[in-house]
Amino acid sequence: MKNFSIIINSILLLFSFFSYSYAVVSTPTPATSNVVNQISSSISHSVVNSGNVISNSQNVTSNLINSTNLKEDIKVNAEKLDLKVDEGALSALSDASSDSEGVVEAMGDMKDNIMEIEDHDYVMTMTEDVIVYDSGWFAIERVETGSNGLTYNKPDTSNVFADAVQEARGKIYVNFNKKEMSSDLFTRITLKGASQVQHEWNSGSARIGALPVVASTVKGLKSDGSTDFDEFVDIQPSMQVAADTLAPNYDPGKTKQELMDWYNHSSDTEADKRLFFYGKFTTVGDAGTPGTGTIVVEGAAHANPDATNATTTASYIATIERLEGSATIEGKALD
Repeated sequence: MKNFSIIINSILLLFSFFSYSYAVVSTPTPATSNVVNQISSSISHSVVNSGNVISNSQNVTSNLINSTNLKEDIKVNAEKLDLKVDEGALSALSDASSDSEGVVEAMGDMKDNIMEIEDHDYVMTMTEDVIVYDSGWFAIERVETGSNGLTYNKPDTSNVFADAVQEARGKIYVNFNKKEMSSDLFTRITLKGASQVQHEWNSGSARIGALPVVASTVKGLKSDGSTDFDEFVDIQPSMQVAADTLAPNYDPGKTKQELMDWYNHSSDTEADKRLFFYGKFTTVGDAGTPGTGTIVVEGAAHANPDATNATTTASYIATIERLEGSATIEGKALD
């Protein structure tokens, strides 16, 4: 997670993906004291805080702290863009301490507030009114403590990921006039014993209605470079919700055993060796203003996962490895 830090300059615009493309409106996990000491942002729709990112996130926190008045900027921009002000988000900022950690914690406490477009086949039109936030390629690295405060497997040798540069990228498109957004997401991942595989997909379109905008998205990444719906979690920022509890799946047609097998990378199995992807992002006002976000990629490695056995499930969770990172995205008019 070296260069995956995003800037939040004067305004925050956090957005959340719905269902299989954009995530259903949900409440991000509150930042813990552990998380408060860690900083990370991403390029898809939310902000995640992670310990190993803090050294690479100074530019983010500096911009946050140096904002003349973040809350006032949000109000001014909301009025200018004819958007509502998310009072809950402003309240979180009001309760934040003046240091960078306090601002990041407040951001983590904000709730998703994007609206789903009923027509799931709707495609956002790329016009001159669209502002694009491009993070560029940034590194995502293994963490032992995630931004959600949970612990992940971090031995000297990885059982999921190769000892190589792992990267991600996000291009967020926002049309403030039409009150809608979309994003293209990219990863370059090298699994243990394999060559680098690239993934690329569009998260779909969603409506924005308030500032700051808060949102998140999930996806299943296949080892052949294709993607699929992420049936494993209901817009959770991880495959796990606790040390002994897997995140709930929202497709009743899938079993926990199938999901555990899909994301398993043990050398003893012929499973799909898929990866779990989660992004939480922030964008801001218009051209020239920066935004923030975070990307997470996870996989497990257990010889004999058994969803019916609580002890075995807990040991499967203990093998989950997590990549996490943040990057800077600055709004520019679409060419």
